[in-house]
Formats: sequence, structure tokens, C-alpha cells
Amino acid sequence: MKQFILALARLVYRILFKVEIHGIENIPSDKNFLVTPNHLSNFDPPLVAAFLPVDMAYMAKASLFKVPVVGWVIKAFGAFPVKKAGNDMSAVKLAIRILKEGKPLTIFPEGRRVKTPGVLGEGKPGAAMLATKAKVGFLPVGITARYRFRGKVVLTVGEYIDISEYTEGRLSSEDLQKLTDEVLMPRIAELAGAKTYGN
Repeated sequence: MKQFILALARLVYRILFKVEIHGIENIPSDKNFLVTPNHLSNFDPPLVAAFLPVDMAYMAKASLFKVPVVGWVIKAFGAFPVKKAGNDMSAVKLAIRILKEGKPLTIFPEGRRVKTPGVLGEGKPGAAMLATKAKVGFLPVGITARYRFRGKVVLTVGEYIDISEYTEGRLSSEDLQKLTDEVLMPRIAELAGAKTYGN
């Protein structure tokens, strides 16, 4: 069922938009990773799920699972719910377990949509926390898109980011934010063609 939904999503996206995919060769075949795209629109998660040739899990807002059709589709994609309010430790533990078991996971580091062209939101430390605890690297992804009929949508996969030097010992919240700000977000900004990121 999942493969059928993904194939259908690819067909629909190619009808609606002019989709370009770059950097597929950068997806590692010998190590696990956390997929970290920038976030422009609600169209982004299906785009990543449908066009990256990787069997992944996804973290999605719990409220989306209550939306008719949408909830069914994202569940078919392999998403699991995360409560927006507060720290959802059960979801965090599940995400870490999935990564440790060798299955890639997708999370949007900005934690929200940023619709302004050329601007990324401030990266939250959640992605860095998951990656360091599970001892996996980042697979940065940049999305540039005009989500209108026959608008150009480009998804670019960057090179794997090894963070093994950060996975030994306990990192403070400041350390995780520094890893996000200095290592992860600049690479995503480059792939997304964004000149700035932050608040």
C-alpha cells in the first residue's frame, strides 16, 4: 500500500508541478542518517517521501492525523504523531529507536514552515539531539519551490554530514544548538539557495 501511495504522489506532483530532483547519488548506502529538509509548505513532506528513494519514517504533528484523508496518507507514508505542545518524550524515544534500528527518519529542523523566499527559519536543536543520541549523521536537503500549477519545484540532496565527533559524551542544549547553527543549517541554506536564516 505504501509503495502505491508513493507512486501516486509522484504522479500527482509531476502533473501539478515541474519537479526536479538533484543529488540522489549523495544518499549513503552503507550508513543510516537523519533526513533534514527546510520547510516551505505542507506540500514538502509528501515531496520528500515520494521522491527520495529511501524507506523512511517521519515525524508529523499529531493534529494532522485527525484531518480526513491527510491523516490516512501520512500514516501510509510511515509518519508517526508528535504532540505540538510540550516535549513528547514517547515520540522522541520512538524516533531514536527507529534510527538505532537502521531506518532513516525525516525531520524538518526549523520546526515550522517559513514561506519567505530565500530565508530559512532558525534551526531548532531537536534534529541534532536525535542524531547525536542515535549516533547517525545528517542528510541535508534543500527545497526551493513555487507550489502553484506547473510551478518549479526543486529538491536537492546534499552530501552526508558526519557528526561522529559530537556523539561521544553528553551534549548540553547549547552544544546541540551550536551543532545546528554551525554545521547543519548553513548546509541546508546553501542547498535551498537561501542567503539568510534565523528568526
